[in-house]
Amino acid sequence: MFESLKNLLKHFTGDQEKEAIAPATASQQPASTLHATKKSNSPYHALGDFNLGIGTIGPANRNDIDQKVLIDMYQSVAAGEFNIPTNGVVPEICVDGRTDKDGKRKNAPCAAGGTLSIVYGSDLGGTPATNDINEIQLTTRIINTLKEKGHNTGVHGDDHSSCGCGACSKAPTIYQHITEHINDIASLISQYGINLTDVEKGAILNQAKNRLNQPDFFANDRATVVQTAQDCGAAYEELVGAHNELGIALNTKSGTTVDRSAIRAKYGPQYDMFVVDAWAFGTAAKDINSNGSDEYTQRIAKAITLQNVATASVLGHGSLNIIPVA
Repeated sequence: MFESLKNLLKHFTGDQEKEAIAPATASQQPASTLHATKKSNSPYHALGDFNLGIGTIGPANRNDIDQKVLIDMYQSVAAGEFNIPTNGVVPEICVDGRTDKDGKRKNAPCAAGGTLSIVYGSDLGGTPATNDINEIQLTTRIINTLKEKGHNTGVHGDDHSSCGCGACSKAPTIYQHITEHINDIASLISQYGINLTDVEKGAILNQAKNRLNQPDFFANDRATVVQTAQDCGAAYEELVGAHNELGIALNTKSGTTVDRSAIRAKYGPQYDMFVVDAWAFGTAAKDINSNGSDEYTQRIAKAITLQNVATASVLGHGSLNIIPVA
């Protein structure tokens, strides 16, 4: 089922079967991360199967959906029924299932926080942290680098909060979540052919801890991060309404994304999906890797993936199913 995903992602993760993390002993790693135990008869993995999902967004907290319709939506998403071509090849818009006031979204690659996913992935997976840069400066650097490479960039807010992007507003919490659940996150992504080596895991973990211990790294006013990206030329979307996401579309169809408007049109306004266009992570990692080595490119791509999973876990409920589109 996941073979095409594994093959597609090997262009930036490499075939590291021999280097992958050896199974830890029970004393080293929580039992939940040793083997994913499915908590239902669903053909899909859920966040809760990996001890993840501390948020509230998910089908278990909803009383306005029909389970048969939900299953049909999952199957249609998995079959690629809602895939449409993208403009661009690096993450530009957020995984957020909401739309603008006209019920539309850009046809662009998606990741948690839009281009901010690349900002945080470059930080977590790049060269060791130094205290001479903060989140605002890093955002400026990455947006400008992508612009110089000819890429479109983007961020978003919403119509009812000062910082309407969960990946941005909760970035410090997401870094903390990575430090506390990196084994669980590693277990989840391994199900989709992405294996963290001990070296990669240790480097990402240390980077997250260093930033959390750096007093001035994260901006106190979270909205200033989104504004900084805009000031550097990132496009801005204002999304409306409540979060109705019922699953995570893990899309590996290169050059495509999932059309949220089409999902709503078919099933109703209460049926949404988070959309992660994982195929775009490799190009993003390569183009912002200041080190230039394949080792760092691979680690940044994996760090972007971790940031996406951690964001989903912080915002989403354990009942969120992951729907591969391959």
